[in-house]
Amino acid sequence: MNRTIQQPKLHIILQFSLVVGICISITSRAFATQLRMSNIFVENERRFIDIAIIKYAESDIIEAIKRGIETKLTITIQIIKVNPFDFIYSKTVHSIEIHRSMKFDFWNRSYIISEKGTKSTYHNERQLLNDFFSVFKFEIPSAKLLKGKPYRVRARAELSSIELYFPMNLIFKYIVGYWDFDTGWVNGPSFMIEQ
Repeated sequence: MNRTIQQPKLHIILQFSLVVGICISITSRAFATQLRMSNIFVENERRFIDIAIIKYAESDIIEAIKRGIETKLTITIQIIKVNPFDFIYSKTVHSIEIHRSMKFDFWNRSYIISEKGTKSTYHNERQLLNDFFSVFKFEIPSAKLLKGKPYRVRARAELSSIELYFPMNLIFKYIVGYWDFDTGWVNGPSFMIEQ
C-alpha cells in the first residue's frame, strides 16, 4: 500500500525538478553575456573593428563597485588564418590582450577605469559601462598577414572581481550575486589582404 502512494509522489517530484531545470537552462542562455563585433571598416588602407559586450548584469556590477569591489576585464582579440579544417585546428597569426579595471572613488563620488597605466574618471554610469565594455575602432594589425590569404577575427571577454577573504567572499556573492562571466571565443568577420 505504501509503495503505490510513494511512487506518484516521486514521479511528481521528478517532473517538477525537470521543469525547473529546463527553465533555468533556458533563462541562463537567454540572458547570457554576449560579445558582438561589427563588420570590418577601412580608413586610409587600415582595417578597424568595433567590439561590444552586451547582456551583462549592469545593476549588479554597479552595486558591487559602489561597495568597494574592483572589477577586471580582459578582452583577447586574435587574427586567425582561415583553412579548410578550421573547425579542428586554427592557426593564430596575431593575439592581443586588453586589460581594464574599474573601481569606485569614494572621496570624489566617481568611477575610475584604468587601462595601460592611464586612468579615466566617470560620473555618468551609462557612459562608464559603455566605455568599459566596448572597444572602439580597434586596428587590425596587418604586419604578419600575407596578401591573398583569408583571415578571420575572433575575440573573447572575461570579467572577474577581486576576491575577498573568507567568509567575506561568500557574503559578497550572496548579497550582490554572481556576475563574473566568460563569453568564450566568438568568431567575427573574415577579411583578406588585397594583392
